[in-house]
Amino acid sequence: MIQLLPNYTTAMNTLPASGQSRSRSRLGCLTQIILIFVVAGVVMVAFFAVAAPWAFYMGGRFHLVPQWQGWGRLHSNSAGGDYALYVTLWPDHGRFRQLVYVTGTAVVCTPRGERFVLTLGGGFDKPPARDLNGKRAGLYMFNRNFKRRYAGGSGRPELELRGHWSNPDLVGDDDGSIARNFDPDARLYPDGKSHPYMGEVSPVTLHEGGMSGFEAACRAIQNH
Repeated sequence: MIQLLPNYTTAMNTLPASGQSRSRSRLGCLTQIILIFVVAGVVMVAFFAVAAPWAFYMGGRFHLVPQWQGWGRLHSNSAGGDYALYVTLWPDHGRFRQLVYVTGTAVVCTPRGERFVLTLGGGFDKPPARDLNGKRAGLYMFNRNFKRRYAGGSGRPELELRGHWSNPDLVGDDDGSIARNFDPDARLYPDGKSHPYMGEVSPVTLHEGGMSGFEAACRAIQNH
């Protein structure tokens, strides 16, 4: 009699376990995804190095990533007190004219402890090379959360910053936008409520720094 069982058992032992195969497949997919992101990042940095070299020197010093982060405090008597503002800027590669354009995000913290995450855009005078020091800056920030995007909201708060680079800081004022958006109790004006377009103008200096400085400023405002 021919015995097939031992040979069958040996063959089965040589097959990879299904769990191991799935694990290797997942690891391979994850590695490919990571490589795609790494290559895309390198290509993007190389593009900005040629098209927007100033983006690596915002604030007057070299950044490996073409990005600048800063925060500051501003005061408005007509809008309830002190506010903290945090911005993250990076180059907008879609437009190259006599200005240099940026996009990014912003967070504003109110005296009531409320926070608004905003979409940011704007631009600076185009530098002859990489140095933005002394160049004019104009930034706008508006609310693009789900409710305001799809439920017909106005996009407020809509904030502005007008000023110039004074390395390493971005120095300017809010062009009256805090007072346009917040009432004397630091509450956001309801949509459609009339209020003066041009009121108190609040100066602000954004210092280069991370989120930890902004968080400390927010706590100080709420405890004031």
